[in-house]
Amino acid sequence: MNDLRYARAFFRSIRRFPAGAEYDFVFAAKGYAIGDRLPHQPDLAALPCASAKVMHFADERTPVSIYREVSESCGTEFILVFNSWSRVLAANWLAHYVGAFDRNADCGLVGATGSHEAAWDQPFPNMAIRSNAFMVRTALFNAFELGDPRTVLDDHLFEAGPNGMTRQVMARGLTPFVVDRFGAAWPPGRWMQSQTFRAGEQGGLLVADNRTSQYACGSPRKRARLIMRAWGNDGVASKGSFARRTAAWLWWHYPRGPLDMVGDGLAALDQLLRRMTGRPANPGRRVFPN
Repeated sequence: MNDLRYARAFFRSIRRFPAGAEYDFVFAAKGYAIGDRLPHQPDLAALPCASAKVMHFADERTPVSIYREVSESCGTEFILVFNSWSRVLAANWLAHYVGAFDRNADCGLVGATGSHEAAWDQPFPNMAIRSNAFMVRTALFNAFELGDPRTVLDDHLFEAGPNGMTRQVMARGLTPFVVDRFGAAWPPGRWMQSQTFRAGEQGGLLVADNRTSQYACGSPRKRARLIMRAWGNDGVASKGSFARRTAAWLWWHYPRGPLDMVGDGLAALDQLLRRMTGRPANPGRRVFPN
């Protein structure tokens, strides 16, 4: 669904930044038939991991239902889930996740970001680890109540609903932590101070995604609105310079720089020529909202 540049940017990021610990990699391929050559095959072959495998899923499957099936197939103590927007930003990223569990006996869940944003009938502050780039013990994830995740809304409920992942962890007497790019693990009540999500310039962020990019690229007014939603009146405001916000936008949308720009330029030229000659418009690629 997403432009291939985003997944390729993810693969480049985990090749660029050493994990600091050994891992097995599972690639969940949606909408590809078994036997199809995946466009990411060269990226998978180049990963610095102990093993890599591909699991195929129907395009209609929701991410959370896929996470469960992959988790049930794993023999590892932990699973670390990345979605298709993820982009690692610092070395020793895996070691930082594992370290949060090693240093905190009550640790039940570690995320790259968390928020207090209201969701459905859950008023602010609705504390929840975001479901991008989170680590949990495999046995615990397999024991979570998922409900019947058939739609994206069901997945959002698992992230921040009344019986969401964070609440299920805390109901077991365990603590959800946010880990930053320096390896510090931040307990509830201090997530905003971690500077990982909609705070300052997100200088502590370990794994970026489309929502962290939304803030990094946002105008001062948009940033203020996002800060209020995530942290209320306690949010740390940062307008960010125009140059910095522009650089963040270019880095996110054009991870390969001129190569991606040329591709977009050619696509725009094709659409223009189609309009001029009366040919049907190219439907293009349907991309999840940014």
